[in-house]
Amino acid sequence: MKRIGLRVVALLVAAGVLLVPAVLALVPPTATTTGPDPVRITDYSATYTLLGNGDLVAKEEITTQFPIGRHGIFRFWDLADPTDEHVRLRPRNIKVELDGRSVPYELEWQMGRHFRVAKIGDPDSFVSAGTHVYTIVYQIDGAIAPSSVGQGSSTSSSWTDDDSTGSAFYWNVVAQGWQMDIDRSSVTINLPVESGTVQCTSGFNGNGACDIAGEGTDQVTVETGHLAPRTPVTVRIGLPIKTPDRVTVPWSIGADPALGSSAPIIGVILVISLGALLLGYQLDRRSREAKPGYPVMYEPPPGLGPVQTAYIINESVPSRGLVATLLHQAEQGLTTLTDNGGRSWTITGVGDADAWARADDVTRFVGESLGVTQPGAAFTSSPKSVASGQTLQTLRAGLTARASAWAEGVGAQRRASSETLARLAVIGTAILFGVAAVFLQLPGSMYVLPLGAFVIGGIGLLSAGVGTRRTTLGRDLWSRAGGFERLLSTDSAEDRFDFSGKRDLYTAFIPYAVVFDCADRWARKYEIATGSAAPVPLWYGGAGGSAASGHGLAHTDAFSGFESSLASSISAYSATQASSSSGGGGGGGGGGGGGGGSW
Repeated sequence: MKRIGLRVVALLVAAGVLLVPAVLALVPPTATTTGPDPVRITDYSATYTLLGNGDLVAKEEITTQFPIGRHGIFRFWDLADPTDEHVRLRPRNIKVELDGRSVPYELEWQMGRHFRVAKIGDPDSFVSAGTHVYTIVYQIDGAIAPSSVGQGSSTSSSWTDDDSTGSAFYWNVVAQGWQMDIDRSSVTINLPVESGTVQCTSGFNGNGACDIAGEGTDQVTVETGHLAPRTPVTVRIGLPIKTPDRVTVPWSIGADPALGSSAPIIGVILVISLGALLLGYQLDRRSREAKPGYPVMYEPPPGLGPVQTAYIINESVPSRGLVATLLHQAEQGLTTLTDNGGRSWTITGVGDADAWARADDVTRFVGESLGVTQPGAAFTSSPKSVASGQTLQTLRAGLTARASAWAEGVGAQRRASSETLARLAVIGTAILFGVAAVFLQLPGSMYVLPLGAFVIGGIGLLSAGVGTRRTTLGRDLWSRAGGFERLLSTDSAEDRFDFSGKRDLYTAFIPYAVVFDCADRWARKYEIATGSAAPVPLWYGGAGGSAASGHGLAHTDAFSGFESSLASSISAYSATQASSSSGGGGGGGGGGGGGGGSW
């Protein structure tokens, strides 16, 4: 069940990491300027060369009038095609010049991969005031669309073309995102064939003026006068050719931050991810040991204390391991437990050196750590004592290592280096997954899915016990310990215990019931079998030092007061650590969308 829980957590984390980019892409960038752009475009001149395969080669010459205090301009392209959500109009081979010379620029993405932005200029210097010409060259694939484009838009009434068998160039030859005033624009469009019907409009309502010429030729020109900021100039040119193939993906652009923009690559990634998932799961499966049978055992394996008995079953120490060991010490006559009130308890050593030498390894380790292995030596646990809390916390944290060392020392457990390497592979892959998802500018977050899939499949390798294997002796102890836990924790008739004349065994097994978190069921089993209340042992100071039938354990855990005291003491220490480390804290409907501004 723990492995299933780990796998569910890993799945949720991976899903979150993969989907967050798509969610963040929905958040528009924060506006950094208000009011009109201080830079003016005095002349916008562009040449578009349309190739027969649908590719578009563009050259924009933008004559600008700069004031003082601007670094340059930016140009952005909208990859979405409003006529087909599956098409991506991605600019490539971008080159920029300023006044005929090279100029520094940076390419970046906005809103995931919805907009490609060229930030042109030097952040450490300003463009001199006056007239400057920016030349921007780029190429876009798939610019020729089916002849049906434009129909159904808000300005569809202005697009009339009787030829429905060919294709069309439907494009914003002046993009709708330019933030500056444009005094005039002139565009030349070179076509692969002689055109059919040619049309143009400016503005989003289709009522803006523009002059278009060249119908029936392979060169069309478009001119306008003044254009207000964010005013598109859109053309639709019929072409008597079949629509060239366009690269498409089966999802809208909103999914690109997660999926990228290539369906074949996503297919390959999914296949690799499935293989990585199966590989991780296979490594996880190989690390599991076949569970032995649990025949009912009426005593723990000889020489094993509560922690060792629990450890040999799960290869980990339960949360109540320390409490159970302290109770076991008292039951063995090595210590006494005294309730001081106010959640304060005192553990006093009474056993001599020979008695402690006969104790199991973990019980002796706990006694030595608390300094109670000499008669009269005492340790007091109190919520008011930070030092006692620190001691108990350190001791509790070290029980698993001590139990593991015991198991290896007696030959019940051996190291499995292949499992350790597999665990390290999962940890390393998880780190790589996080780093790649956060810091690498990948086409889509799904590109790191193979890493996440391997972690999901192999996450069980982080479970307790991975890296070690029980030997033949260890499996025999495992079977015996499991059978003893079955006796303590189940109510079936097969697992009943004959308490006749064995009342002392009931109290002797209480520490084991505590470590298995079944003290109430063990008490209930006693009461059902004997018809009397389960006794509280004489060695438990919480009972006032006497065995009394009125202090039954049925349906409750009579040792919660002692456990609560230890927890309070540890909490007092943890609180001081937390406090010491805390700190403060139609027109415009075609392809070619985008625009620009100054910065």
